Amino acid sequence: MRIGLSLSALWCPCRKSRRKDVIHIDTKTSTLVSPSFAPAPTKRASEVIYEQIYQKIASGELRPGDRLPAERVLAEQFQRSRPSIREALRMLQQNGLVRIETGCNGGAVVQSFTADDINSSLRRLISFGAISARDLAEYRRINDLGCARLAALNHTEEDAAALRRVMAEYRAALDDPEALRVADTDFHHVLSRASHNSMVIAVNDVITEMMVKVFWGITGTLPPEESTAIDHSAYHTHQALTDAVLQRDPVLAETRMGAIIDRFFKTLQLSL
Repeated sequence: MRIGLSLSALWCPCRKSRRKDVIHIDTKTSTLVSPSFAPAPTKRASEVIYEQIYQKIASGELRPGDRLPAERVLAEQFQRSRPSIREALRMLQQNGLVRIETGCNGGAVVQSFTADDINSSLRRLISFGAISARDLAEYRRINDLGCARLAALNHTEEDAAALRRVMAEYRAALDDPEALRVADTDFHHVLSRASHNSMVIAVNDVITEMMVKVFWGITGTLPPEESTAIDHSAYHTHQALTDAVLQRDPVLAETRMGAIIDRFFKTLQLSL
């Protein structure tokens, strides 16, 4: 599922440019745009060029799919050398703001940005060890409490039906550890989508997959009677959260999500 992320701090496709000399695309094909740039100061020209182009992307003047002028034209506008232009474009590309196309119609094109990009970047940071499992677990409390509150405030009838359905699957899976893990994962995915917040959805998908794997991995090593008690407790706390969300009570939803998180950390202690 690919969910568009509208961040005005990056770009806003719906905004109209105030400049008459900017041509924006109305189709899926790239269209050349001709924004005006001020001459770059002599100090660190590539960084100043980068900042000017970045600001036009951030303001929405340059939008996803817009093609920047050729290097030669940019060099004339900025009154700087083409190597400085190339360095600025390279910096923009490294930060995911533009892509560089080759060929006779090549050049720099403003990139689109979606929640999937946040999701994949977060996964890479975790896989490279830049974000530890401890950091992720601690951040879960911040993310999940907010998710519960937003789901209580923003869910639709379709979301409510999805929550009821996934809780029925959760209950039916109590005697099947693998099905229970799937149901737990599905519950948190459905809840995050009920928040109708793209950032919550992008981050939650990664956190849920990691934390559910850890949680059910621990319970699988416990004696059967202890594992069963945890499974049933998990079901009841998730049902209580669902009830609070469906009642549109954000405070109660946060409280009951807090109980789920507390249970998660208590279970983690069993592995230490």
